[in-house]
Amino acid sequence: MTLKLRCEDYGFECEYILDEGKTLGLIEKLRNHFEEEHGIDYTIEAVTQMITNKGHSLESIKK
Repeated sequence: MTLKLRCEDYGFECEYILDEGKTLGLIEKLRNHFEEEHGIDYTIEAVTQMITNKGHSLESIKK
């Protein structure tokens, strides 16, 4: 199973999309993108909360 995360879903005017297997590495990749492309250094916990606020459970990300 894959999980598709779009940067624009998190408030940015950006076409970046992560479409990968559900792993905690996905959170780190999204966090790195926010920092490198948008200059915002979110913590892993903050990015995890953003993803779960969009309706994904933490358990579904870990699978």
